[in-house]
Amino acid sequence: MTNSENKNFKYLLFFFIGIFTFFLSGYTLRGIHPPTSIYLMFVIYGVLFALGLLVSRERSSVFILKAFAVSFIALLLISVAFFALGALSHEYSKFMGAEKLEFAPDEFVIVTEEELDEYPALKRAVESPGEYFSVDPEEWRRTIDFLDEKGAYEIKVGNEYYSISFMTA
Repeated sequence: MTNSENKNFKYLLFFFIGIFTFFLSGYTLRGIHPPTSIYLMFVIYGVLFALGLLVSRERSSVFILKAFAVSFIALLLISVAFFALGALSHEYSKFMGAEKLEFAPDEFVIVTEEELDEYPALKRAVESPGEYFSVDPEEWRRTIDFLDEKGAYEIKVGNEYYSISFMTA
């Protein structure tokens, strides 16, 4: 292995140290809330970085700075990717359900069978009261707009009354 290949291998080691820090921190620090968990993640990062320097046997300040940059950028990129994925999942996590009411609420709107056919998520909620289910975000928003336009989230279908709930994760 040439000196250049050896250096590339060492930088690859530090790249994986950055990635491994993220996963190890997530595993060992679960249940510890920010900002404490962030500080402890940097402690874990420092320990792994120091171990990487011991294994690589490099002592030049230029190498140490480059290795730090490589490992820190890897840690930063995987953190950003993880949180972006979480935000995307949150955006598409929409739930709704209906609770059957035993009484006539003070304010309610009447929803016809034809209107239920136009809003399949609302129809499913009414047909399975007490069950919450995942809904397509577009359908979720459309159903909320429909009930807002009607004026209430308590509805009457036939002779039954329901309270409609909308949730996000």
